[in-house]
Amino acid sequence: MIRLATANLGVGKQIVPFQRSHMYQIELKGFEREYLNAFPDYIDHIANGADPDHSWTGIVYNKIVCIFGISMLWPGVGEMWMIPSVHISDSPIAVVRASKKIISETVTELDLRRLQITVNVNNLQAFRFAKALGFNVECVMTKYGPEGHDYYMMFRR
Repeated sequence: MIRLATANLGVGKQIVPFQRSHMYQIELKGFEREYLNAFPDYIDHIANGADPDHSWTGIVYNKIVCIFGISMLWPGVGEMWMIPSVHISDSPIAVVRASKKIISETVTELDLRRLQITVNVNNLQAFRFAKALGFNVECVMTKYGPEGHDYYMMFRR
């Protein structure tokens, strides 16, 4: 397990272990609000499915900027997920740097040969973020999302 009781990323910026209460404190962005409309149990689904050893919350000046984690699908393969808040643009460089470090450590710890993430093809900010983290498009999954949109399946080693 990656021990991140608190990771400071500069003044007022930190990554802390995910807590269920964070799901009720985050200010969701447009795409995530759309998920909530299409999937009423979205918040509980994420909170219940989050691996407590591999899920984190990014906080900038006491505002949640994102919640993210990695879940094991089976040995050697994991799936990353992320829920950005309306505040994620407040500190994008710090979020990318911290995420890269955590991903790298987690991939090593879990001995992953593949890490994947799904991204709504209409969500340009999420796509750019995934690319910045080293993910590449593998395919488009038609009508995959809870709202019926197409998604990219992206992966990295």
